[in-house]
Amino acid sequence: MGVYVRFTVADHRYLAGDDFPRDYVATRGIQNVFDRARRRSCQSLDPTVTALKDTLESDKSLNALCRSMFTEGKELVLANRAHPGYLEIDNIPMLMRLLDSIMVTSPEWEDLDVPDTLGGLPFNLVLMVLMETRSGQRLFRHDRVNQHLGTILRKWSRFLESPESVYVLNSRDGWLSAVAIARLEEIANRPTGDNKTFIDIFDCPDPSNPDTLGFSSWDAFFTRRFKPGIRPTPSRHILYPSGKAAGAPILNACESTPWHTTYQCSLESNIILKGKSHSVSSMLGNSTLTQHFAGGTVYQAYLSALSYHRWHSPVTGTIRRILSLNGSYFSQLPMSDILAMEKSQSYLATVATRMVVFIEAVDPRVGLLAFVAVGMGEVSSCEASVNEGDHVKAGDEIGCFHYGGSTHCLVFRGGVDVRFEPLAEDKQRDYPIPVRSLLARCFV
Repeated sequence: MGVYVRFTVADHRYLAGDDFPRDYVATRGIQNVFDRARRRSCQSLDPTVTALKDTLESDKSLNALCRSMFTEGKELVLANRAHPGYLEIDNIPMLMRLLDSIMVTSPEWEDLDVPDTLGGLPFNLVLMVLMETRSGQRLFRHDRVNQHLGTILRKWSRFLESPESVYVLNSRDGWLSAVAIARLEEIANRPTGDNKTFIDIFDCPDPSNPDTLGFSSWDAFFTRRFKPGIRPTPSRHILYPSGKAAGAPILNACESTPWHTTYQCSLESNIILKGKSHSVSSMLGNSTLTQHFAGGTVYQAYLSALSYHRWHSPVTGTIRRILSLNGSYFSQLPMSDILAMEKSQSYLATVATRMVVFIEAVDPRVGLLAFVAVGMGEVSSCEASVNEGDHVKAGDEIGCFHYGGSTHCLVFRGGVDVRFEPLAEDKQRDYPIPVRSLLARCFV
């Protein structure tokens, strides 16, 4: 007996001599992972997975953590009874076969906003209970383990960027099926109240091809751009209204839903996000520029896996510095919740793989500002499309996330009075603020 991966019914009937269940009813995405895993032997594992397997089996301390992780996972499930119907994972080879099967798997279409569904995050779906355990938390923070996981995720990303990944972009039951397109249109239209079609909203290379719309890979589809005219920057008279002393405008950097705002942050320990204490200094990679943000403001918002995933500059200014920070990939706060990764995003902003873009705003009322892109789970690829020294205008594209839902932060320097627009202060809002819309104003 061991850790379970979510599927819909508790049915643990096994084939003789096999370590995977014969009969079960699962969400389609994870069922395909299981089916592929059953067909792949440990002798044919991807070399990146084999390297992780060898490390976990040969390192005595890591091996002990794995054994206790499996035991604690079983205890966790039995204690809270919140996760009926999990596939047992009680040994390293079985876990490796599951990870290996994902290496040639694109995220399957499932309605990702339905509770208890992680179809677009296959690694999280396999690892979610393991990550909750005490030993799992230690294991997934270990440097050697994260080095291997980083190598695995980079190899997987190459598959997602290849033509072989487009099999999920079909009009029958994939991401371009009628139900999927309707959901994607709903997500894209809701922030503005429009009623546009997917092809009206997004730049599709070949709208006449129903199975791919011309997208060359899963990643090309995921990182799709808006068409010109979609999400325009506000007009000048809105950004700089006459007749009153308006503060310096800040545009929304991502199509994202507000998560939390913290004011008067200490560099070391006074940033409280969703009841947890974290460090602005660690979030910013302990850069020499960090001192400017003592006593500043941190705004955090998250992106649905179904939303637009490109970043845009919140201000006009110069790219002062770009930091790519290695961190953990599958570390999260301990909680028995299928949405634990999402609810851990404030913690992840300080420990996960992330990219920090420091922008020196032209408007002195803003000054130095930091944009922090946080790769959550398998969303480990944060890619900047600008370089240090580049001049950007407010609303210009500066980078993108790859492969799944994410979170980001805007960090304002100390001494700046940041006043957010009502949309950003709405605690009941459960859908994104349009990217490049007016988010806040800064005063000194």
